[in-house]
Amino acid sequence: MIKYYKYNLFFLKNNKIAKNNFIKNNWVNYSKYILFILLLIISSACSQYSKNDFTKRPLKILFIGNSLTHYNSGLDNILKKMFANSSPQLQIYSQKVAPGGEHLSGHFKKGKALKKIKETNWDIVVLQEYSNGSIINKGDFHKYSRLFVKEIRKNGSKAIFYMTFCYKDNSEMTKLIANSYNSLAKDLKCEVVPVGIAWQKVLDERKDIELYSDFKHPNKNGSFLASCVFYSFLTGKHPSTSSYTDNLNPEIAKYLQDIAWETVSNWKK
Repeated sequence: MIKYYKYNLFFLKNNKIAKNNFIKNNWVNYSKYILFILLLIISSACSQYSKNDFTKRPLKILFIGNSLTHYNSGLDNILKKMFANSSPQLQIYSQKVAPGGEHLSGHFKKGKALKKIKETNWDIVVLQEYSNGSIINKGDFHKYSRLFVKEIRKNGSKAIFYMTFCYKDNSEMTKLIANSYNSLAKDLKCEVVPVGIAWQKVLDERKDIELYSDFKHPNKNGSFLASCVFYSFLTGKHPSTSSYTDNLNPEIAKYLQDIAWETVSNWKK
């Protein structure tokens, strides 16, 4: 082999035509290799773009929660209308398992939510704990969130958390809820949709805008705000790119859209 290599070197040094052919052939092979790598990179980038381009295919999302998710026709249905009225129009396939008063522990034990997770190859499954469950019963919140995340990932889906909001006239809850969701999500390497943060901004800035239907449930303003936060989080677009505002007062709707966008933009920095 060494003799053969030395012979080839000697031959190339003493044969200009052979030397040029040798360089040319190797350059062609090298160019083909570089082209192949570039095509792989471009193909991967296009595939990823297509995967997140909801003008081409629907976002498949499942909400697991309770009345904070299902009030006012439900976040899943409000998002459907927002996507359908977007420019350009976006596609979504959204469903929920959200009976009133339910905890994640109850969802897991009863099995309906687990069955729903396995029914479809969801892109995203949203987990929402009972309104104050993330702060008064952290043990169950952590335990059953972990169990759910494991099953969600086993199904090839992504788990994210819906950070809920404080009770009426109890803003101290906001920081406690946020810290609880954030610490667990960090541990589980999940993302959090900061609805509670946007909610508190509205409470601080606009006392004239009512977000509650009672001491803890959202009215139409509140559900629209939550949906706008999800819309911004999921699409990376300002909620005003959708013309759907649930017939709210135009000034209030625009304000809620702006707060949602500002909150998510800062959250993702």
